[in-house]
Amino acid sequence: MIRRLALFLALFALSLVIRAPSWLIDQAVSRATSGEIRLALIEGTLWNGRGTLTAVDPVSLRAQPWVTLQWRWLPGSLLRGEAAWQLTADDKQAGEVGAGVRGWRADGVSLAAPARFAMERIPHAFGRLGWRGDLQFETTQWRCSWKMRCEGRAGLRWSGAAVDVLRGRPLGDYQIDLRGESERLAIAWLTLRGETQINAQGQIEGGHGHFEGTVRGDPAFLQRLPSVAGNWVQPGATPGEYRFRVQN
Repeated sequence: MIRRLALFLALFALSLVIRAPSWLIDQAVSRATSGEIRLALIEGTLWNGRGTLTAVDPVSLRAQPWVTLQWRWLPGSLLRGEAAWQLTADDKQAGEVGAGVRGWRADGVSLAAPARFAMERIPHAFGRLGWRGDLQFETTQWRCSWKMRCEGRAGLRWSGAAVDVLRGRPLGDYQIDLRGESERLAIAWLTLRGETQINAQGQIEGGHGHFEGTVRGDPAFLQRLPSVAGNWVQPGATPGEYRFRVQN
């Protein structure tokens, strides 16, 4: 009798795991992004399904559709002591994510988004200047412990950057590189092309960080920059050059 009861309970628990609802993913995404990104129109299960990633507008608090995401469980990952999923975004391969006892990983993850989705979340008037352009986020063997000590590389390419308060004139294309070094996150901003050259470096460690660099370009075009960005930006030694520093 006891054996039959134990077998029944084991099979019942297994059925619950197999049929685990996909809204659990929405809960995980919401927690990781403080509720700023959610998963809507969910279909399927935790193991295989699809849904629409949405970004919550910080002003109207309305959810804006971002990308259609599909996930497929990779059973072979259990041999490595983790659960892993293959991702597809808008019917394009978008990398692989996995989680185990020691932490989680994101290998070859690639997602695109409008620049405003990220810039509008800057807690300063700077984030509400009307940013434009397209962002492409990619990771290379990014691994983190559950204490958020991360190793690996990630990159963010910003194409067609522009801002409304500067008359919407194109600034350029930029690359933002992130390098995880355990408790330290190193950040580098490079200009790929464009007349407005932005180059900067910084780091985040122990909940505190700083980011500083220079902006160089057409003096007439950039003359409004200090009044727009406030104390973050100061004139440099030559016309059309400005220095900035952000820290907390």
